Amino acid sequence: MILWRSASSASGERLIYAGIVFLALGKSGQKLAENFLHYQLQQKINSKDQDTIPPNIWLTAPSIVGYIMQVFRFAALLMGGAFLLFLFGCVWYRREELAGESNVRKIQRICKAGLRKRKSNYPTTGDSYYWKGYKQAHLYEHGEGLRLLPRVPRQFRWLDKPAILKAEEDHEDVSDAETQEKKGNLCTVKDVREVKSLVPMIYLFVAFFAHSLLMASRNTFFIAQAGSIEDTENRNYVWILILITDGMNKISRFVCFVIASAFGWFKGMENGGGRLKRKSGTIIRIGFGMSCAVVCGVVAWYFEHRRRDSKKGVTTVTLIPQFLLLGMSEGLVNGGLENLFKGHVAKSMWRFEDSFIEVVFGVGELLIIPFIFTSWIQNSVEESHLENLYLMLAILNAVFLLGFAYYSIRYTYGEECPEDEKVTVEETSETA
Repeated sequence: MILWRSASSASGERLIYAGIVFLALGKSGQKLAENFLHYQLQQKINSKDQDTIPPNIWLTAPSIVGYIMQVFRFAALLMGGAFLLFLFGCVWYRREELAGESNVRKIQRICKAGLRKRKSNYPTTGDSYYWKGYKQAHLYEHGEGLRLLPRVPRQFRWLDKPAILKAEEDHEDVSDAETQEKKGNLCTVKDVREVKSLVPMIYLFVAFFAHSLLMASRNTFFIAQAGSIEDTENRNYVWILILITDGMNKISRFVCFVIASAFGWFKGMENGGGRLKRKSGTIIRIGFGMSCAVVCGVVAWYFEHRRRDSKKGVTTVTLIPQFLLLGMSEGLVNGGLENLFKGHVAKSMWRFEDSFIEVVFGVGELLIIPFIFTSWIQNSVEESHLENLYLMLAILNAVFLLGFAYYSIRYTYGEECPEDEKVTVEETSETA
């Protein structure tokens, strides 16, 4: 409604800033609403044991109507009606049973215990860890002690210490493990490994910083570059470039899905080594997408440099290669992040997936703003030096690609999901 008023009233132009804030807040709840509807429909399926409407259709249908209704007034009425419909259905909603402890609380508890015991030495035997029904495995030797898998960078290796029953230099009585656990001084190996599985993702997602900058340039500098070409006949092709980018994004995702499905069918990826193969395929997919980002930056730099030197011979059609590479990079990287996250992080921590991905690309969209105030960006594209910006993006993407390769091979490739070999006490006793 604020956007409608700002568009219909000349004196309400400043209201658009408030509208942007509310749009951001509304969009932030999109995934939450999708998860909520997915749970509601899943409960319907479980209770009636029959097929029902896929959960995404409840979001797809309003999106289609939203695209048709481009006027802010009708969009506001549409969302208002959808909100009332949502409230009227509250009588039939099913409440989801929440876990006893949230993931945020678990991370806080483990970090607090780890900092308290950070000066403790690592044990030399596996019995010194608090397994509590978890299989005594997932250990590796480092220095003079044993540490828990998965491996993490040096700055987070102290996360193993909350699961230590008793370090060699300690003299306090910790025979009552459950009492120590209730006090927050001891954590299970299962919880520690689940939290540790998030650490490599933090480093890997930092490696997407340069890629997020390139994605933020898509609807800003790339479109401004195409729109500045003085060719009235081809000016309408700017919209075609946008469609080409979106099309390559979807095609890249579909091709990766087909290749993964075909490879899994031929190789039988449901066996023990299947998860490792899928993870390596995801890493290769993301690496190739980041390589496309490097080439995209170089191609954009070349055409912008050519456009400034000689305006003849450069049209919006000439810019198709860089928009193709941009869409390909977006499809390969963005689509692979979800698979990489779910392939490495414990299932109990999957709720952080959307937050991680949104933060990665949200940071890029925010950090691209300071470049507007540099000498490279002026009041018009003709006065700006976009070629310097594109070259910088290409160099940054190449550097961060090397960082992604290092951390993915060292801390992600070959590491198993923390829940792969969970064994309960009952199962162990029956096997014995």
